[in-house]
Amino acid sequence: MQQKEKQKIVDLLAIYIKNKGSQNKAAHSLKGVSPAVISHLMNGNWEPYTDDMFRKIGNQIGYNSQNWQFVNTSNAAFLLETLDKVKKQQSVVTILAIAGSGKSEITKKYASENADVIRIECASYWDEKRFLQEILLKMGIRNPHNRIPQMMEEIINGIQNYDTPPELIFDEVDKLGDRLMYFLITFYNELKWKCSIVLLSTYYFKKRLEDGFRNRRKGYEELLSRFGTFIEFEQTSAADVGLMCEGQGVQEKSIIKIIQKKSNGDLRIAAELIRIYKLENGI
Repeated sequence: MQQKEKQKIVDLLAIYIKNKGSQNKAAHSLKGVSPAVISHLMNGNWEPYTDDMFRKIGNQIGYNSQNWQFVNTSNAAFLLETLDKVKKQQSVVTILAIAGSGKSEITKKYASENADVIRIECASYWDEKRFLQEILLKMGIRNPHNRIPQMMEEIINGIQNYDTPPELIFDEVDKLGDRLMYFLITFYNELKWKCSIVLLSTYYFKKRLEDGFRNRRKGYEELLSRFGTFIEFEQTSAADVGLMCEGQGVQEKSIIKIIQKKSNGDLRIAAELIRIYKLENGI
């Protein structure tokens, strides 16, 4: 790894520490990174640490080795503004968007640049303990209790002890099974007007809640009542795909048109097409 890459990671780490409030809090929110490592890196003592350690930190704080530039698409501007507004109001909302709309990258950027934001990227294989452990880790709490009731209490008490109301962001919440969804009801009941809660999902989540409510499935009436304030993304436009191309250094109009057509509004596909084009053309 080049020294300039390491410097970029350390520069991002400095911003991350500022948003977390301290070096200790920053270290506790990162997997496999101790407070001593953070202290050494910030003091310029890089020699003891391998490239893998820099990559491990960089991957968790938003560094992109491919120099991928964040592009302020119409949906990005909308979501960043919405997240800021919801945080200030301590509101509860559900953001819906099609796959490939860029919502995850937008929330990663928001979480990396704003203090008191707890962003959880959900996974379908999690059980109850893994779900709660992930939240505690993102809160900077290591070695939590190993029993679910105590873990829940630690999360609730920890959030209530923030100096300013934090924002809980659950990305890809539609991946959670029913047993984990019930935890969201408890978070709402215990933390209403004490923090903001944002769920992000594809449109499947809305259908899931409405079908569960209609079929009188356990907990779904409560889930729909609490998280049924839906805010929807606009369809990604060809102009937004063009902005992404230009942001990554692709300027040729004919190539941009091809990427716009092939991606059909899916920014994930557009990003892959841009990556391949840049590799083939040495950009």
